[in-house]
Amino acid sequence: MTTRRSISPCVGICELDEASGYCLGCARTGDEIAAWSQADEAKRQAVWAALPARFAALGVACRRLAWDVERIRRFAADGLGQGRRMAVLGIVGALGEFMPGPNAPIDVRLEGNVLSATTEEAALRLHLDDGTRALAFSDVDPADGEAPIALVVPRQRSALAAVSVLTALGLDREGITEDGRTGLLFDLGLGRQEARFLVRIADDRSREVMEAHLGAPLLEVLPKIGPMLVRTSPTRVIETPLGRVEIATPIPPPGGQSPNGPHTHLLPAYLASGRAMPAGMDIPKSYLPGAIFYPV
Repeated sequence: MTTRRSISPCVGICELDEASGYCLGCARTGDEIAAWSQADEAKRQAVWAALPARFAALGVACRRLAWDVERIRRFAADGLGQGRRMAVLGIVGALGEFMPGPNAPIDVRLEGNVLSATTEEAALRLHLDDGTRALAFSDVDPADGEAPIALVVPRQRSALAAVSVLTALGLDREGITEDGRTGLLFDLGLGRQEARFLVRIADDRSREVMEAHLGAPLLEVLPKIGPMLVRTSPTRVIETPLGRVEIATPIPPPGGQSPNGPHTHLLPAYLASGRAMPAGMDIPKSYLPGAIFYPV
């Protein structure tokens, strides 16, 4: 039997801190980095065990967890299926929150690299392969379930096309549920590689409203299509390099409250920050955010 070896702590930031001698990305010493490929499993485990204290000494918040892809899949599937975690996809100001509503059942399935989860009002699909990384932002043990965990992917292979204007994409052939694949997708044009915010239109009148403003940038078009979106509450589809979430709960009017359970946010004032991740949860530039799992 082949024993799976511990993964590398590397996060793509390879810069040694002069004072401590630790790498600012992974908190290993230069000697540990050089010897990693030849190190036996006992040595690798010892290095991993030393990293939390080193990160604390460096004052570095973001750290990679020693989770291989199988551990990441179990974490995501169990957290969603047991109602202990919600998954948030998107960027600051444009995101979707996936969780079951009050007393709503959730169906979670893991088939190969694909994790899917569905409720009556939302659906989630994530592609979790060997390129997926799990990052933490505090020294809280993730097993305690009290800290957010970000799943990220390498930037160089996973960036989305950055669409900057309202764009018609045709039928949603990637829809998670079969009935959703008959709707027409429109990209609202975030202009970001980290995420896309789409709406799936099912009726002719709403389609006509969207088509009347094709080619317009988000800040110009949102006041024109916003009343229709609030009135009809079409399915919102948020895509990241890790997958997509589809949410069909009602959109609250300005000043209203989001419903309990799955919902979306599209807030231009927060988009203006240009941030992909919430404050205090910055990730290395070598990665793109895929999903954040928060305890609930």
